[in-house]
Amino acid sequence: MLHRARTVVSAALLVVLAGVASRVWALSGSWFYTDDHRLLRDALATGSPARLLDPFDSQFMPLGRAIAWLVSTTSPDRWPAAATTTVVLHLLASLGLLAMLLVLVGPRWRVVPLVALHQTSAMVLPATMWWAAALNQLPLQAVLTGSVATWVLHLRTGRRRWLAATAALVAVGLLAYVKAVLVPLVLAALLLGWFTEGGPWQRVRTAVRAHWRSALALGTLGAAFSAYYLTQVPQVFVESTTGEQVTGDLARSMLGSTLPVGLLGGPWRWDTGNPPTSYADPPAVAVLVAWVVLVGLGAALAVRRRRTGRAWVLLGCYAAVAFVLVLTSRAQVAGGVVGLEYRYLTDVLPVALLCLALATTRVEGAVGSSEPRAAGGSRSSRSTRATYAAAGLLVAAVLVGGVLSSVTYVRTWHEDNPGKAYLTAARATLEGRGSLDLADQVVPPEVVPGYQFPANTTLRLLPLQVPGLRFPEVTDELVVLDEDGRAHRALIDVAVDAPPGPEEGCGWRIGSSPVTIDLDGTAFDSTWWVHLGFAASTDDTVEVTVQDTTTRAAVRQGLNSLYWRVEAEIGSVTLSGLRPGTSLCVDVVEVGEPLPGDPL
Repeated sequence: MLHRARTVVSAALLVVLAGVASRVWALSGSWFYTDDHRLLRDALATGSPARLLDPFDSQFMPLGRAIAWLVSTTSPDRWPAAATTTVVLHLLASLGLLAMLLVLVGPRWRVVPLVALHQTSAMVLPATMWWAAALNQLPLQAVLTGSVATWVLHLRTGRRRWLAATAALVAVGLLAYVKAVLVPLVLAALLLGWFTEGGPWQRVRTAVRAHWRSALALGTLGAAFSAYYLTQVPQVFVESTTGEQVTGDLARSMLGSTLPVGLLGGPWRWDTGNPPTSYADPPAVAVLVAWVVLVGLGAALAVRRRRTGRAWVLLGCYAAVAFVLVLTSRAQVAGGVVGLEYRYLTDVLPVALLCLALATTRVEGAVGSSEPRAAGGSRSSRSTRATYAAAGLLVAAVLVGGVLSSVTYVRTWHEDNPGKAYLTAARATLEGRGSLDLADQVVPPEVVPGYQFPANTTLRLLPLQVPGLRFPEVTDELVVLDEDGRAHRALIDVAVDAPPGPEEGCGWRIGSSPVTIDLDGTAFDSTWWVHLGFAASTDDTVEVTVQDTTTRAAVRQGLNSLYWRVEAEIGSVTLSGLRPGTSLCVDVVEVGEPLPGDPL
C-alpha cells in the first residue's frame, strides 16, 4: 500500500512538472499585454511597494501589486521575471489541486488523470499567458484547491490547525482577487452536502452546532473583506443596465458553449480577431457532442453510484455565480460575446475537477459521500471493465483535445503579438542612443486599445522599455515612432504654415523687437507641434508666443530647429526676447502633427 501511494504521488508530480515545463515553453515566447504595462508603471512610479492597497480597475489586489513591484525592480528586460512569477504561481495552483485530490480521493491512480486534465486544459491559459490575469487568477486557483484540502482535513479530524490553515489561505486569496469570496461558499457547500446528513434545516443546525468556530472565523473574514471592498474600492460598474438580449447571449456563449467544450478539451478552434488573445470558437457540432457527453457522463455515474447529483449542483451553482459576475460587469460593456473568453471561467475548471472527484469517490469521514450502487456477479465485472475502458478513452480524448487547443492558443501569443512586436522594435531602435526627445503619441490600437487612454501613449509605455527617454514640450530634435514601433526623426504633417518671409535669403528677420508671423490659416484649438527652422547669428535665447502661451528656448549660432508642443488655436506665432545684436533668419514656421521622417 505504501509503495503504491508513493508511486501514485510520484506519477502525479511528474505530470505537474510536465505542466510546468509546458508553461515555461508557452511563456518564453510570450510578452506583456495592455494592463501588464500599467501595473509595472504604477510600481515604477513609487519605487516602493507603497501602493499595494490602491485598487486596480476596481480590483483589490495587494498580492498582485507586490509581485509587480518585485518584477519592476528587474531591468532592462522584465519579461523573464514576470514569466517566472507566473510559472511559480501555476506550480502552486497545481500543487494545491494535487493536495485536494489526495485528501479527497487518497493516493489512487485516478488522481493522475485528474491532475493531467488540469495541466492540459486550455481553460486556464488566459490566466497564464496574460500576466495581469495570472496575478489574480492563479492565486485564486491555489487558494481554492488548497483550502478545500485543509478544510476537509479539519472536518475529518477536528484539529484547529487545519482550520487556521484554511483561514490563512482564504485571507491570501482575498489579497489576490475579489472572487476569492466564493471560496468560503464552496467550503460551506462541502460541509452541508457531504459532512452532514438529514433535511436542509437539520444539516444547517448540525453544521452550526459542530462547526460554529469555523463559521465564525470564515464568516468574520469574509464580512470584513466585503465591508472594506464595498466601501473603499471604487466600482467601475456601479449599476447594471444589462438587457434580456445580452443576458441570453451571454448565457448561450458562456454556459451553453464555452464552458462545456472547455471541460472536454475544447474549444479546438479559436477566434483570433484580436491577437494575441483569442475567443473560443467551437464548431456547432462540437458543442452538441460536448453536451451529449456531459449529460451521458452524469447519467452513467447516477446509474452506477448514489449521491452524485449534489456534485453537479455544486458545479452548476459555481458556474452560475461566475455567469452573474460577468453579466453585471464586463458584459455591460462588451456584450454577450465576452462569454467566449475563458478568462472568466478559469476557476471553474478546478471546481469541476473537485465535483468529478466527489461524484466518483467515497470521501473518508463524509457521511454524504457518493457510493457504488449494488450490482451482481459477472455482469457487474464485465460492466466495470467496460466502464473503465470507456472512461479511459474519454480521458485520453479530452487530454489530446486539451493539448491541441492549448498549443493553438499559445501560438497566437508567440506569432501574432502586436504589442510585443511594436515595443521590441521601439527598444531596438532607441536603446543605446543616449537621451532622446520623443513626441508623446498614441500607439496603434492593436498594441493598446484606445479605451485605455492615456495608458495607450508612448509617454506611458516606452519608459518601461528604454531608460533615459524624454518627452519634453520643447526640443531641437524630435523623434517619433512609426506604425511598427521603429524610431524616426520627426517631420510635420502641416495643418497651417507661414508664407515666405519678406527678406530674400533670410525669410523673416527677428531682432530684439518682437515680430509676429501670420500663418496662412488658423489651426483649430487642439494639441499641435510648432516647428521653426532658422539660422542664428550667435548663441542666445528666444521667446515663442502662441496666443497667451509663451516658451523660452536656447538657440545656437548657425542652423537651428525648434519643436514646441502647445495646446491652442494657432493663427500666428510671435518671436521675441533676443539680446540686441542677435538676429534670426526664420524660413520655416509650420504647425501640425509629427510624422516619421528619416530613420534614426
